[in-house]
Amino acid sequence: MPRNDEAQFLQTVLRNHVPAIRFCQTLFQISQTLDDLIDGDRAVPQATIISAFWKALIELPANPFYREHEPYLRPLMGAALQDWRDSVILERSDSEHYKTIAFVLRDQLTSVVVQCAYLIGGESWMESVGPQIRAHFHEDTLSDYLNDLQEAPKR
Repeated sequence: MPRNDEAQFLQTVLRNHVPAIRFCQTLFQISQTLDDLIDGDRAVPQATIISAFWKALIELPANPFYREHEPYLRPLMGAALQDWRDSVILERSDSEHYKTIAFVLRDQLTSVVVQCAYLIGGESWMESVGPQIRAHFHEDTLSDYLNDLQEAPKR
């Protein structure tokens, strides 16, 4: 789920680059809806589903930052989606090791944000904000994640 300070955080690490910020926010909204649908842990209103499809099909491809950097970003997005898909399968196993792997894989959109920082500010900017970005988006601990999985009904 988005944190209350997410927009302000993105403004900082993406140097107030509005199209890049909107790209990330749109990607997060789409991915959150997909996660909610697959997890089944909350009802997803039809309007939210339709909005996620609209964002995926219309808004994201029209975003000027995405359009400029699409050859760079699309493979990163594909890898992040496949990592998340693998995490869904792994977290449903009985193996604690597989669940640990799932924890690592599930938030790879963070790497997309790190690479957006690179595209905006170059290697030195990415290096300076990369750890902040990872700490911000990986706020859940492994033990909390494993406990949540244990308490969740089997899907």
